Amino acid sequence: MTRGVGGTTSSLRRRALVHDEASAEWSAWLTTVLGAPWSVSFGRARSTPVQARHSASGGCADLRLHEMFRAAPGEVRDALGRWLRAGRRAKRASALLDRWIHDQLASLPPPARRIELAPGGLVHNLAELSAELCSGEFVSDFTADAPAPAVTWGRRGPSRSRRSLRLGSFEPGRHVVRIHPVLDQAGVPRWFVRFVLKHELLHAVFPPFRDEAGRWIHHGVDFQRRERAWPDYAPAVRWEHQNLPRLIRSAREGSALRVRADELTLPSE
Repeated sequence: MTRGVGGTTSSLRRRALVHDEASAEWSAWLTTVLGAPWSVSFGRARSTPVQARHSASGGCADLRLHEMFRAAPGEVRDALGRWLRAGRRAKRASALLDRWIHDQLASLPPPARRIELAPGGLVHNLAELSAELCSGEFVSDFTADAPAPAVTWGRRGPSRSRRSLRLGSFEPGRHVVRIHPVLDQAGVPRWFVRFVLKHELLHAVFPPFRDEAGRWIHHGVDFQRRERAWPDYAPAVRWEHQNLPRLIRSAREGSALRVRADELTLPSE
């Protein structure tokens, strides 16, 4: 028994060393290429294989990569560097990254970990909202043979992001919609949570596809046309624009979002 435990510990230490070496190598390379300090770490998040957080104070920026990047070929590493420098303006780099990430994720075995669904929430019930939508606006989209995605609140805990916040995501492999728990509070209108959930359900109806240039399109013409036809589209975009900085602060600090009582009701157009 002792020998077995010792062997496992040694194996874990060797793997940790490999991760440390890979992180250090990537960090040093990005720091040199981008001319600013970067800290790279690796994880297993398939829905967000690349997460970059720039420092508002000019300090070290953080880059969280899916572990598949540890063995990425040179052209993928170079493309990632160009993308971090120029964003979507680096069109060829973006297209190359999209193709490589998609192919790598498709080759991975299905996640073994069971998903713990928690749709109930503290204030807003995603299961109730999803049922309303599936019997209303999405009644013709989901069937017994092609059911609607499962819905759940994301993992609760403080966020590190200072500039952006991903309010929802759809994971095709697991057929699950996750909504950021910062929306599960009394200061966030039910109608806005409903809109974010609708947006993610629409991804299940119109999945991403590649255009003729090989770029991945996540919000195609049909997706946009249908979403913009919703009566709550314009109010939701306005509400998000007006409150996103406060939502980011709420996610980071755990502070409650406070809004006027009239903001909790969907405004008329």
